[in-house]
Order: sequence, then structure tokens, then C-alpha cells
Amino acid sequence: MTAATMQTVPPDPTGAATPTEFAHRLKALMAARRRSLDSVARRSRDAGTPISRATVHNLISAAGGVPRRDTLVGFLRGCGVPPREQIRWLTKFDEVYPSGRRGTTAPPARSCPA
Repeated sequence: MTAATMQTVPPDPTGAATPTEFAHRLKALMAARRRSLDSVARRSRDAGTPISRATVHNLISAAGGVPRRDTLVGFLRGCGVPPREQIRWLTKFDEVYPSGRRGTTAPPARSCPA
């Protein structure tokens, strides 16, 4: 993502329809709050919901598969997002990652013997 693109992505979850769009908005949030990967990780630990620097990177780059909901909470706390605002992010998370609510994926489909 270029600097020009980052400026057009709002630090708000509204409008994100894909994991990549959601990740871009998380990155925009982090930039708007003037947080680094390290500071988000440190602040999340201080808030009682620790996530690693690598996890922060995975969230803002849509890497590493479906994130857990509590990982997003750690990120939001690490960015200093107040609880009322966290609700909007969590609601959008549930829309973008319908199977990621508890960090689990849907069980594989069972095949029927012929």
C-alpha cells in the first residue's frame, strides 16, 4: 500500500468488506494513533491482553489466517481505543470473519460413505 493509498483509508471499520480491507483500516488506525508495532504490543500487554509484535504485523497485513477475536481486542487496547469504539471494530470483525469469532474455523464437512 502506498502513502497516498494510506491517506485515503479511514481509521474506521465502516466499509471494510474483506480481510484485506479490514487490515488496511487497522493499519490506518494504528497510524492515526501514532503507534508502532512495538508500542501496540507493549500497550496491549499493559492492558492485560498481550499480543506480540508479529501478531500486530499479521493483523495489519491480513497475514496468518483468521485472527482470534481476543487478538483484535488486544490490538485495539494497544492502540488506546476506548471500549465503546471497540464495539464497532468487533462488530465489523464478525462480519468480515464470520468463522473467526472465537478463533476457530468451521469443522470440515463430513463425507458420507457410498
